Amino acid sequence: MKCAIHTDREEVGGCCNCGRFVCPECKVSIDNQIYCNACMEANLKTGAWPGHASPLAAGTVSGLGATSQLPPELRGWNWGAFLLTWIWGIGNNVWIALVALAGLIPYVGWVISIVMAIVLGVHGNEWAWQKKRWDSIEHFRKTQRTWIKWGVGMLVLQLLLAISIAVLIISLIMIAASGGANSNFDWRQLLPR
Repeated sequence: MKCAIHTDREEVGGCCNCGRFVCPECKVSIDNQIYCNACMEANLKTGAWPGHASPLAAGTVSGLGATSQLPPELRGWNWGAFLLTWIWGIGNNVWIALVALAGLIPYVGWVISIVMAIVLGVHGNEWAWQKKRWDSIEHFRKTQRTWIKWGVGMLVLQLLLAISIAVLIISLIMIAASGGANSNFDWRQLLPR
């Protein structure tokens, strides 16, 4: 079967409200039920669903912008957004996260980046919920946990690199201060000619 809207695409299911076949782009999953975009838009305008309560009342619809309300159980700090800022933003369609790239601006950029990281940490869950479609609350949580793992991994990697560089610099200073491992060694040999 083909999608009712995109006739060149294969269907992935039918809308449980109107019965239309939908492709992945037209599909809206709410509590393991499939709805089409047209039924979702009609619900947003009228707030009524024929024969049953609106799934929007449960607050489990994501990806509809400001009309998507974050479920209470997802409120809180987002470590993935805080640690990975603009990378997390691209992956979650939260384009304002690109402001964190201001860190590349000399002298003041790092302040903007830190402020943006904090803002993303505070609002990350809400913005990701509003900007991207999620199959379920558990799907959202699983994806955000993956972002946290990558963020912590990158932080540990950066710390290890910084420690390694510091140890190398201290070692070189100590070798130079003690006359070098070989007293005949001339540091000028390391300089480009």
